[in-house]
Amino acid sequence: MFFNYIISFIAFFIINFVGFSSRIKKINYEILQQEKIKNKNIIYAFWHGRQFLLVFLHRFKKICIMTSYSRDGDLQTKILSKFGYILVRGSTGKKGAVKSTLELIKALKQGYDVAFAVDGPAGPAFKVKPGVIYLAQKTQKVIIPLTSSAKNKKILNNWDRYLVPFPFNDCRVVYGKPVYVNKDDSIEHKCFELQQELNRITNLADGNRN
Repeated sequence: MFFNYIISFIAFFIINFVGFSSRIKKINYEILQQEKIKNKNIIYAFWHGRQFLLVFLHRFKKICIMTSYSRDGDLQTKILSKFGYILVRGSTGKKGAVKSTLELIKALKQGYDVAFAVDGPAGPAFKVKPGVIYLAQKTQKVIIPLTSSAKNKKILNNWDRYLVPFPFNDCRVVYGKPVYVNKDDSIEHKCFELQQELNRITNLADGNRN
């Protein structure tokens, strides 16, 4: 849609303005570096509402992301493509999910990283859906949880509590403990493990260290 085309350019400008004008501190970045050396490519996992800074920080890094066929998914596709991400369109329906999963497996085999908003595209918020675990199990690729926060921000009152950082900010991107999924692991158990780690590092990013 033409409207989404215009909005995507506005979003591209805003994300770049915030990103380039802010100081972004990367916490536990060595975890990512070590896993990239060992595994070559990895699967990123993050909460839907914390992706603003992640989009900026990981731009043009050979990362593949799945977006939905919805109107919001179309807008997201237009925005992310401007930052150099490779997009796979998918759906929550069985046929669409199988097709998109096969495309993500293909991307991993070709050397791309893959990234998931693990509670997207429509929630419930902060609850890991099984797709990311299934993909890791099938490909034997490690999952790296990550999240972001900012000192000065607006939390939107929508389903995912989307965090919008202000320009000229102090921001954090936190990388969590790797999640390894063996072929005989329980998907439900691994979903819970990833969920707990994402919640832990999100509290850390927000400054809650208890």
